[in-house]
Amino acid sequence: MKVKEILSRIFYIIVAVCVLLHVVILSLSFFDNNQQEKYCRSIIPDREYQTDEDNRRFVFSAQEIKKGENCLRFYTAHMEVSVYADDTLIYHVGQQAMPKVSPGVVWNYVEIPSGAEQIQVMIRAVYPEVRQKQIDFSIGEYSQMYSGMLYQSMPVSFICLLEILLGFAMVLWWLIARTRMQMKQTMLHFGIFSFMTGIWALNQTDAALLILFPVRVESVFVSAIALILMVPFFMWFTKGFFDIEDKWGSDIICTLAYLDLAVQLILQLTGICGFRQMYTVTHVLLGIALLYTIVMLISEYRKTKVQRHLRYVVVGGFILLGTLAADLLHFYYGSFQTSIYGMYGVFIYIIIFAVEVCRQVAEQVDAGRKLQIYEELATKDMLTKLYNRNAYDEWIKVNRRPEKAKIIIFDLNNLKQCNDTMGHAAGDTYIQNAAQIILHVFGNCGNCYRIGGDEFCVVIQGNDHSDMEDLFRHMRQEQDEFNAKNAIPQIQIAYGYAEFDPETDRDIEDTRSRADDKMYQKKREIKADTNENKRTE
Repeated sequence: MKVKEILSRIFYIIVAVCVLLHVVILSLSFFDNNQQEKYCRSIIPDREYQTDEDNRRFVFSAQEIKKGENCLRFYTAHMEVSVYADDTLIYHVGQQAMPKVSPGVVWNYVEIPSGAEQIQVMIRAVYPEVRQKQIDFSIGEYSQMYSGMLYQSMPVSFICLLEILLGFAMVLWWLIARTRMQMKQTMLHFGIFSFMTGIWALNQTDAALLILFPVRVESVFVSAIALILMVPFFMWFTKGFFDIEDKWGSDIICTLAYLDLAVQLILQLTGICGFRQMYTVTHVLLGIALLYTIVMLISEYRKTKVQRHLRYVVVGGFILLGTLAADLLHFYYGSFQTSIYGMYGVFIYIIIFAVEVCRQVAEQVDAGRKLQIYEELATKDMLTKLYNRNAYDEWIKVNRRPEKAKIIIFDLNNLKQCNDTMGHAAGDTYIQNAAQIILHVFGNCGNCYRIGGDEFCVVIQGNDHSDMEDLFRHMRQEQDEFNAKNAIPQIQIAYGYAEFDPETDRDIEDTRSRADDKMYQKKREIKADTNENKRTE
């Protein structure tokens, strides 16, 4: 089965799983809401006072509290909270020490001391837009209420963690494979986008509100920064993924995002304006980025006809737009908190893109393997795995007159005799063994080539200070050791060496000719020594 077919099936499975997750999570939410009625209930304050435009007070009498109900729970968005049992302060969430950092969105769990006759909840709005936000109170047993809400938020939190892990895996994959596979930065940008999205979404979950409450300042900062950084990385990976040629539009949007981040940080740290008051700017920037991306995709579709498999990405984009629109409506007209719809929409979009990015990477890997094979066929000798004559000729074309170069020519004695008496298989083995000796001795110094049937060449470039006589001595030693351990045919390698001389050599071919002459001289010496040894025997 082809890689494309496998990834296509994986895509359909993932989409089905996402749909199933929606159904299961919504069902669990409904189930948990029904279960919560068993261990908590809504409670209405006996009295409610609007002391001024920013401050409200809610009063609960002890008669409204039943046996076993030891915890008052309520949700606040950008409000300071003080809770009194009779006249004693038992709970407080105040404005942070850092300027313009509100307490954020908080699930307040207030343990009610036994014997208290009256509970007073004092609330002050940090921002004008939350002054009239409705406060809903619940009462019940603390551990059950806390664990129940934590359990209810786990599925959404799990999805956020998947986005973070997916982003981290993509970045790590790119870092490992970028050089070897010459991978584009699309995967890097996508991984960072997924990571930032997961960080932002995780900070909006009830689990984060419960667990991260002690470090809420850091959480607010991380969430706001992650939301802004989603814009440039979204633009970059979309451009890279679709190979869109965009001269200025996306660069302007990315620049605006970085400018928005810098301005918001300055305003926040100086106490002029808080992140919450500038969310609208970020949301507008996100909307512009999404709309511009749609325009680019439509333009690209009209010009090149987007491939069929990329239509899934377009569908995912519309899902993202719909869920984000619903999310923004929920944010501005609801609880000032991100809804689950936006999180799921982003999750589906990321999954679809992840599948397509993996498909492109698979195609790139296949293409790289084919290219590698073709390159090896064009430049490598299949018998010895050394560079072939084509590779040598290409080097000669580029290096007619190199500044520094040494050429060594090798020739194998008695190859024809070996082929005639022992067969071509034995001759091939002879060539392979000789090539391994040459590669082992000279491979670290230069490039090794097989330029003929029994002829080899080594090119050493640059200021290599290797002692040539030591190398030749090493080669003869390797040759003798091999011959001592192996049967016939015995390896005999003749060699000649020359260094390019710019004063006497017209080009590198003259250098090779001189090396050839020395090689043939060495070949005659070896032959003469062999004949002398035979006469002696």
